[in-house]
Amino acid sequence: MTRPVKSGLLGAVLLLAVTATITGCDDFVIGDRPPASPSASAEPGASASATASPTPVALPMLPERPAPGDGWTVFTDEQRLVSFEVPENWTVERIEDPGEGFDEGGLHYDVSNPDGVSMAELHTRIASQPEECAADATSPYIVLSSEPVELPSTAAAEGSIEPRFVVRLIQGFRFFSSYGITDLVGGADSAACVLYNTVQGPDHIGLYSFGDAVQLRALDPTQVGSRTESFATIAEAQKRFDEGDFDQIRRMIMSLQVAS
Repeated sequence: MTRPVKSGLLGAVLLLAVTATITGCDDFVIGDRPPASPSASAEPGASASATASPTPVALPMLPERPAPGDGWTVFTDEQRLVSFEVPENWTVERIEDPGEGFDEGGLHYDVSNPDGVSMAELHTRIASQPEECAADATSPYIVLSSEPVELPSTAAAEGSIEPRFVVRLIQGFRFFSSYGITDLVGGADSAACVLYNTVQGPDHIGLYSFGDAVQLRALDPTQVGSRTESFATIAEAQKRFDEGDFDQIRRMIMSLQVAS
């Protein structure tokens, strides 16, 4: 099966004036402010010159997870580090070459619907790449949906929040959308250069992501590809994320379990 190419969400941010007419959109909010190893030692009797062998540290494993039925099944990776529910007629495939931006030893999976369209990607051990964000380079963003999820997070930086599943828009010459899990507020004063769909996990997982993209930026017209998800108005975006097929995506991502 050919995996669809993701839209490139990396690029320069273009601030353009956009006027959106909003009708019947009472659910969105501006910004995202949610409610409130053991060391090895030498064995007795070993000579002083002998070097102690490191004691292997067992990774935590998820318990067996029963299939939910009702047309859904469970995917669990071989190491039992991550697990989630998925419709039985969807496909989970290992991403053999995830590209740059990931540390060694990570898990990388793509989830596609019966038509072969990618619905989400799961990544662990994402390389952290903090970047400068000048105040005059930010774009306004809007949170269409924000729901708490039970996931391990070790985030302690300013702006950290309890993990949530979010659907967000960032405003360029159109409204660009993205969905996924995060434990970080997008930016001050409801504006950001980049919105991250990532959660800071324990050491054996590292920074991880489950959504349509690891990060979201506003794009300019030269950066928009055939797979770019964008909308003319907030109302148009909200209608898309109220459709029935997105309920499946939401359920799948929110069912994620991570060994900790």
